[in-house]
Amino acid sequence: MRNVIKMLTFIIYTVMLFFIKDIWMLFCVGLFQIGLTLICHISINQSIKTLIKLMPFILFTVLIDLCVMETIEAILIGIRLILVCNMTYIYGKTTTAREIAVSIEKLLFPLTLFKVNTRNIGIMISIAITFIPIINKEIENIQYSLTAKGVNMNFWGRIRHINYIMVPLFYSFLRKVGNMEEALLAKGYMGE
Repeated sequence: MRNVIKMLTFIIYTVMLFFIKDIWMLFCVGLFQIGLTLICHISINQSIKTLIKLMPFILFTVLIDLCVMETIEAILIGIRLILVCNMTYIYGKTTTAREIAVSIEKLLFPLTLFKVNTRNIGIMISIAITFIPIINKEIENIQYSLTAKGVNMNFWGRIRHINYIMVPLFYSFLRKVGNMEEALLAKGYMGE
């Protein structure tokens, strides 16, 4: 039950961030998140590195918003996205994939009235969350091997040689999905 409350709090907190219109209130939320990071014993350096990796997405969103709305509103959306990404990082570091899956399964319990198997949904989400670091590691390994072969892997090199990254990643992904399917069948899990 604690994990369900934690997930509901996370969802409500994240949604409420987009209703805050005052920049000073967002600044206070940022300070709250820094305090939460310290209380949860999460590395601030890792949190900042994760935000830096997400900055191209955030900047792209702000640039698009600058085209369609006022400058201050676009900047506020960028700040909100940074806060949401940071809170998601904190939530991900303090909650395991299994806890998230069980929480989602319990939150979706009313769907059982319509014969929806919430256990399958929870397992699918757990597998998806577990696959994210695996895919990230695979991409890093592919990039290291391409660098060793002399392919330039700077930003434009990655874009130019995206097929050299995606094709091996796709094959590796299919192989891992096949292995996971065999493991689930060996453990006696039968989806409905």
